[in-house]
Amino acid sequence: MSVLITLWNCKSKDITASEKYADNLTTLKILQEKEIYNIEIDVAYPFVKAATQQVANTLFLSRTGNTANRIDVRGDGYFINIVKDSVKGDLSFMGERRLSGGTYGMNRGIAFEGVPKNLEKSIDKKNNKLEIKFSINQNGEPSEKYDVRLLIFPNNKAEVEITSTFKTFMRYSGTLQLVDEFQ
Repeated sequence: MSVLITLWNCKSKDITASEKYADNLTTLKILQEKEIYNIEIDVAYPFVKAATQQVANTLFLSRTGNTANRIDVRGDGYFINIVKDSVKGDLSFMGERRLSGGTYGMNRGIAFEGVPKNLEKSIDKKNNKLEIKFSINQNGEPSEKYDVRLLIFPNNKAEVEITSTFKTFMRYSGTLQLVDEFQ
């Protein structure tokens, strides 16, 4: 009798997991077909070296709940918007500048607006996420290029990864804000 109960429990868990996977896949397909994405950024994860991390944690962040490699930016207005084939983003930058070039000091954050190059959307079925990739230049600095990778999950959580020409790698997490496309 206990063997039958065990087998039944395993079978029902498999059905539940497979139903959840199918629901998530359906959600991702719906998200892939959307033309409007608004992502509000909640947390920034700068890539920092050990010396920078030690100084920041000791002097600046020890009493805020933040660390040098995890900074809460919720409510600061950072975002990425995609509308059809145009993107706009305003993100904090808290890393290090790797190379001199461009007009450093004009815009210390990551800001872009326009039609990106190589905009691609795909569903990663294995990891249960929608992936959107594109390249775009910094506003006012054509030599500063960003490769942007957005990962959107069925629960509307989002991860943003930005690789830059001159700045260190940045990662962000946030929330996809669903917008009625017919407004």
